Amino acid sequence: MEQQKKSFKQRCVDLWKYFSVYEKIWFFTILVLAIVFAFLFPETDEPTYTVTLNKANYTATASGAYDTLSFEGTVGEYVIVGVTLKNGDEVDEYSMVELAGYGEHTVDPEIEETLSLRLALYDRKTKQYTPLTVTKDTEISFECYFDGEDEESSQLVVSVLNSATGDALIRSQAIVLEEGDFVEVNSFLVAAGWITVLYVLDVILNIACELLISKQSKWNFIVSLGVEIVEILVCIFCLYRFATMAVTLLFWIPCDVISFVMWHRHPDKQKEELTVVKKLTPWQDVLIIVGIAIWTVGVGYLLTLIEVDGGIFATNVTLKNVVCYIDAAASAVGIANGLLILFRYREQWIAWYIVAILETVINIIAGQWILLILKVGYLTNTTYGYIKWTRYIRSHKDGSNPPDSTPPSEQTPALQE
Repeated sequence: MEQQKKSFKQRCVDLWKYFSVYEKIWFFTILVLAIVFAFLFPETDEPTYTVTLNKANYTATASGAYDTLSFEGTVGEYVIVGVTLKNGDEVDEYSMVELAGYGEHTVDPEIEETLSLRLALYDRKTKQYTPLTVTKDTEISFECYFDGEDEESSQLVVSVLNSATGDALIRSQAIVLEEGDFVEVNSFLVAAGWITVLYVLDVILNIACELLISKQSKWNFIVSLGVEIVEILVCIFCLYRFATMAVTLLFWIPCDVISFVMWHRHPDKQKEELTVVKKLTPWQDVLIIVGIAIWTVGVGYLLTLIEVDGGIFATNVTLKNVVCYIDAAASAVGIANGLLILFRYREQWIAWYIVAILETVINIIAGQWILLILKVGYLTNTTYGYIKWTRYIRSHKDGSNPPDSTPPSEQTPALQE
């Protein structure tokens, strides 16, 4: 007799009944927290301005070469991102790594050494400076942004000096970032508001996927495909975590499809909505750890060689390099996690613990506070999933449910195709 097709309403009721009270509370708690954090900590894009010093303010009697930007008189904290020198038709752009050996130069009136910046190329190997050619014919501009708390009462003051003689090309020119021909540069490829929307969507899909994994449901891989698409978009729009993006494209998406098929072939004998799971041997654990270590060092180093303009770490090369290694480690553990899920090993939960911790560090460094809610969800559900899988494995030690057993004729209504 042909089974009557269920209405959409009945399918929703069955899906609601499929989850326990704890699982419902966990899911909606994480969801509400993510929405609250989206309002409290929306992703913002620090306005970075290109300031061009007006040649009309150059000292009329200026002669010789000048090698220092002085910020004496500045009130509040400002960050200098890069400097551009234009001599006739020749334009040279320099980052803070080239000038000072750092990803940015913070001007802080309370720290004396930050109130000057040498216009000279810095060689990290020899630790020597090579002066740049700056004369009365040079047009000087630099990128900067305010990094304090009270912008209205703050002021950036700039002088261009000869450090040897004390002569000034420009002395104490006040810069007001809200006025003049300043160009705002975005760190993201899209409006920052869309990044916040993607963060919230990432949280919703991830916690749904995690919950289905803990319930040993093959349908987690379908939800996971949505997760991969969202996370690829975040990497592209933020111009960061290229290791994660590459692993997602080349590994996770194919792995989700293959895993769905593999899990579909190994249902539990008594409950078809469950998939048979197992655990690793000690030697397999060791091999995985060695592989992760090699990948982290090798891929992390290669990532530090990639240079991009803009991005979420555009103003701090040091942090960018640190994140490269953390990202490499997270991607390595993520690959191990994907393979463990594919072959239904319990240790995938341990891998999730490590990934969650590594990504928490990245989120804190990047100021992605919304995604910290997702990591709270990861850590709590990972504990829940590990316990559930362990109980299942222990209850099937007697071989009462062989992996290739024939499934029953009826599926659980909540997950019926």
